[in-house]
Amino acid sequence: VPGMIFFDFGGCIDAPGVHTRTLFWEAFVVECRQSPEMRPAFQNAYSRADQRMMSTGEAKELPLGPFNRLNARLIGESLGLEPSVTDAAADRVTALMRSYLARSREAIAPLSEKFELGIISNFTGNLEVILREFSLRDLFENVTESFYVGASKPDEKIFRAALGARDPSRCFFIGDNPVNDIFPAKKLGMRTALIHPPGERRECGADFYTE
Repeated sequence: VPGMIFFDFGGCIDAPGVHTRTLFWEAFVVECRQSPEMRPAFQNAYSRADQRMMSTGEAKELPLGPFNRLNARLIGESLGLEPSVTDAAADRVTALMRSYLARSREAIAPLSEKFELGIISNFTGNLEVILREFSLRDLFENVTESFYVGASKPDEKIFRAALGARDPSRCFFIGDNPVNDIFPAKKLGMRTALIHPPGERRECGADFYTE
């Protein structure tokens, strides 16, 4: 069985080393007038929204724009914010992600002509919907999503589900999170690369680092 290059999605394909949680926080600061001392409450609200979508499957059919609006509204409910302002925050995130996704397709398309590519992602059931929306699905041999596997990174189960019969030592994983991406992939014997924002390299034992 040939090796494969695997990518994380959030913070890797939809943003250049920046976690989706951070994109939403920055949008909430602008559109919802959140201040630094409000960030812990936002973090908790974001986690609750994510857990709810994971457990209910209510995001399963949603493309990017409506998905981000649902996420922002669930966050806003916890924080007592009106949907009008959370929609504005979500739309700000969507605009950024659209530009990043277009750039990612340009970068990944040539790779798909030379290598088998895959995705391993913690996501809410609608990752393939979004990949098709942005003409990305055809670039990947397989997409392994936590919602369907029943395990989330850094659990090795989701990595093993994606690897199948492949030899991990012949596979490569590219992600933006040392704990969720790099550590478990390396433990299984995969080679790894960490994507990080410019000037924010975090030593984590990855084989390669890229901005």
